[in-house]
Amino acid sequence: METPVHAPFKEKLRIEITKLRSMSFKEKIEYIWEYYKLLLVGIFVFLLILGSIIYATAINPSPQTALFAEWSAGFVTSDQLDVLSGVLTENLVGESENKVATVSLFFDSAEDPQMLMAMMGRRIAMISVGELDVVIQSSEQLIENASHGMLLPIEAVLDEIRVQHPAFFNVLDGRLISAWYDPLDEGGEYRILGVDISESPLLEDLGFHKSEFIFSFVANSNRIETSINALMLLLSGVE
Repeated sequence: METPVHAPFKEKLRIEITKLRSMSFKEKIEYIWEYYKLLLVGIFVFLLILGSIIYATAINPSPQTALFAEWSAGFVTSDQLDVLSGVLTENLVGESENKVATVSLFFDSAEDPQMLMAMMGRRIAMISVGELDVVIQSSEQLIENASHGMLLPIEAVLDEIRVQHPAFFNVLDGRLISAWYDPLDEGGEYRILGVDISESPLLEDLGFHKSEFIFSFVANSNRIETSINALMLLLSGVE
């Protein structure tokens, strides 16, 4: 018995139920799959997406970024940076916060131009939205980064540290790094652009090879206060 094309919904439903009642269980499954498989697949996909959204947002939300630092100084392994990221997360993020601090390796090498282009692309994208907070580099790299206007002159940051953390401000004496700063090519000047953290007890404890490590704040960062706390942690124990 065919279902009339223009039959009212209730009449269609009654006819479908009558059909199903007259069928065996196997015939019912075959009939439902034959005529309603697109609807069933659509419902399944919808429930799968809905479940993923609920899981990601309510049950197990992805952690947000508390701090993102880029490391390109000296010889360091990814494992060491993972450990450093864990230490920063433990000390900078509250127990109730679903956030992480990340220290990512920057491959500044002309030997792999494709990798370098990918790294530069990521760096530019993160700076443009204020998601790159800190770079740890050599003095040579600092000059290069300053020439691109990537770094934040930190005189104002130092004023904040002087007021809020006077004891730590004294630790910075003799560790401030200045470089020529002229991002707009309009006749620049020497500005304070970094802090020497080469004597960091934390880095030494984590097995970082002794090298020149300069900590710089990134222009356009949205997390200056957290970056200050990271700097204080890295130089904790230095006199």
